[in-house]
Amino acid sequence: MAIGPVGPDPSLDPTAPQATFSSDFIHSSGGAIDLSRFERGNITLAGIYRPSVLVNGEPIPGMRDVVFRQVADSESAQPCFDRSTLLRFGLDIEKLQARTAADASIRLLGDTAFCGHLEQYVPGATVDFDDGDQILRVTLPQAFLRTRARGYVSPEFWEDGEQAAMLNYNANTFQVRRDGKRSTDSYVSLNAGANLGGWRLRQAGSLSLRDGSSRWRNNQVYAQHDLTDARAQLTVGEMYTNGEILDSVRVRGIGIVSDQRMLPASQRGYAPVIRGVADSNAQVTIRQNGYVIHSTTVAPGAFEIDDLYPTGYGSDLEVTITEADGRTKIILVPYTAVPQMLREGTTRFGVWAGQVDEARVADTPFIFQGTVQHGITANSTLYAGVTASNSYVSSLVGAAINLPFGAIALDVTGSRAAFRRDGVRRGVSTRLRYSRSLVSTGTNFGLAAQRFSTRDYLGVTDASRLRSRLRRGLAGESAGGERSRFDANIGQSIASGRLSLTGSLVDFWGDRQRRVDYTLAYGSSWRSFSYNISVQRSRLGDMDGLRATYARHGATDTTVFVSFSVPLGGSPSSPNLGVSYNRGSANDATAQARLNGKWAGNDDLTYTVAAGRSKAPSSASVTTGNASVAYRGYAGTYRAGISRNSSGGTQYSMVATGAIVAHGDGVTLAQELGETNAIIHAPGAAGAGIESQSGVHLDRRGNAVVRSLLPYQINTIAIDPRGASHDVQLESTSETVVPRAGAFARLDYRTSVAESLLIHATRPDGEPLPFGASVLDAAGQTVGVVGQGSKIFARGALAGSKLTVSWGEGEAGSCRVTIPETLDGLETHGMHRAIRASCVMGSSSVAMKKAA
Repeated sequence: MAIGPVGPDPSLDPTAPQATFSSDFIHSSGGAIDLSRFERGNITLAGIYRPSVLVNGEPIPGMRDVVFRQVADSESAQPCFDRSTLLRFGLDIEKLQARTAADASIRLLGDTAFCGHLEQYVPGATVDFDDGDQILRVTLPQAFLRTRARGYVSPEFWEDGEQAAMLNYNANTFQVRRDGKRSTDSYVSLNAGANLGGWRLRQAGSLSLRDGSSRWRNNQVYAQHDLTDARAQLTVGEMYTNGEILDSVRVRGIGIVSDQRMLPASQRGYAPVIRGVADSNAQVTIRQNGYVIHSTTVAPGAFEIDDLYPTGYGSDLEVTITEADGRTKIILVPYTAVPQMLREGTTRFGVWAGQVDEARVADTPFIFQGTVQHGITANSTLYAGVTASNSYVSSLVGAAINLPFGAIALDVTGSRAAFRRDGVRRGVSTRLRYSRSLVSTGTNFGLAAQRFSTRDYLGVTDASRLRSRLRRGLAGESAGGERSRFDANIGQSIASGRLSLTGSLVDFWGDRQRRVDYTLAYGSSWRSFSYNISVQRSRLGDMDGLRATYARHGATDTTVFVSFSVPLGGSPSSPNLGVSYNRGSANDATAQARLNGKWAGNDDLTYTVAAGRSKAPSSASVTTGNASVAYRGYAGTYRAGISRNSSGGTQYSMVATGAIVAHGDGVTLAQELGETNAIIHAPGAAGAGIESQSGVHLDRRGNAVVRSLLPYQINTIAIDPRGASHDVQLESTSETVVPRAGAFARLDYRTSVAESLLIHATRPDGEPLPFGASVLDAAGQTVGVVGQGSKIFARGALAGSKLTVSWGEGEAGSCRVTIPETLDGLETHGMHRAIRASCVMGSSSVAMKKAA
């Protein structure tokens, strides 16, 4: 950017001391002590900096280099801004010009950059630079800012990231040895992909190995790209329709689906619009369950708050309006939601077209599916959907409403399927969903009742399966079958714990038995002791290859499960003891005790030791013991285990998960990836860790991969220098990025690598050097200062150099220290390489010896 002319103020003496210190309070036998370097505070020098930029407390993504220049009336250099930078900060130029047009003292913003004195262009603005933490804080009056929702990040900051290739793997092997026989099962899940020009190419598959035989299954292949203007994702390949409104179907084709993650965080999901009237400049405070979730000030008159963050699917909102004279008004706003609800004025859509790609369907008929949702008012949402396939069509219309007694969604689906050998089947399905949370009793529950009104209602997958059966001359009555369904999810707070019930009740057409599945559980804790009790009803089955088949038609089992856990000690690294017992309705029972913890207090190395006893009704009791150890490192997670039982069987298992990422700076091993990731590049900082990323550190090339970033949001990633060489200096340890979904965002950290050395230097007679004396290299650059105990910590190109220690005028006020030709092999003092040396007057060299 172009920098406007600036110049120093002649009336300001930059050398004048701000404070003076007396050396009488420092006891030193090293002669005169020079404290002049401490007479002035930390002065920001002119140059290019790379600080974190906060505007009104919010980080600004994409800010890299900030130019600082010396300006009048300021001893520290000031940052330079231009029009585009202030627009990036959210400044509304039209508002600024409209409100300041009558004030001749306010300068107009032009295209030329200006340095410092931001308040002369934006009244009330302030700038503060923290040189130590490298944070530039800017405040701009709210009246001059563009109106936008909280959490908004402009699409111009969304980054496609690095072009990269990746391979995510999850491999495990399980071997059983018994009676001299050995059986081995292995499984490898692979997720490969590449990011090219904004496209994310992904392929997922799995390899199964069993006693010498192998089977590869390709699960999914697709390419994805953002449609920024539509706030949607384009997917080409194999995918699933989302199932939020219509039945989810696996499709091979193309899909365009809204992605709410592209919206500001305060506009995602559902939250009601708060409307009211203030008599004066008032404060509006919004509470939920007694907690403040939002607070703001409003001008006199009607106000509207439409950027609340979603806070779950229940609990009414209490809105308090506090007037300037202290009067308060309280409004109760019902807030309950079901998944179909959207904010007022918000629209979501999904369109898919291609071939049905279901394993249960032998044919691959064409399918089109489309859905749309729109928030009509603050408390109501309409939605609709349509599915079309070979001689099949279904359509759905519905509405979701937020009422004082809960949220309700009601929709009706009609289907028509035509078959050459079975005529036309028409049916209707009605679905009702209800959700409510009662704060006063600590109860929340969601109910979904669905009833197929006619026997001939068919979903698109059921219709495709029936068509395949009829073509093969088989009976068609087995398709479909559900007559009605009732699902419930209820939670109740009791004492310090919580009781929960989840279950479903399904009736079928014909002579099939009613199906009932449920889980009733209670969990609580007392101090560090926690326990859980549950009763679960489930259907029995066994595994045959890759398909589950039920052992007996309609067979069920009811299991009672009890467990507790308690740490064996008060420190965070103390091991944890857990005991569990479960008993089934067939009188089979299992009891187990488990001890797990961290190995030597290392968070990345854990162990588990367990012993158990099981008893089946028609067999003897079996005692089992097992042990496992797991390690989480920068290149992945690895776990090995062994188990042996009293019947003579031994089991071995090994698991490895991780990833390999190829990018512009090489190939990096990483932990298992998330959808969105970042590539860290800090040359020379090998061994440094990443904050909030257990086990992750920079490899020998200074690269690392950080997983599971939040797409379309500001992510801050900080490097922990511990573990890196003491010869490397990071100019910045924290960077921000706003990645697109699926991106490999790139973050470059500037580093400088220079030798560091701790020198215990004294005069030839053993007397210490003057405290505060400057240490200069051959070019006259300061590389250190004499500290307490006549110790110098120096950085730079030190090997073989001669350093000058200066504390006064002429040769009488200086001496020289000669550094060895190589620093390799020196012993360390604390964390640094160290030497002892004599500092001699004049230019003669002196002998050295390694530190003891």
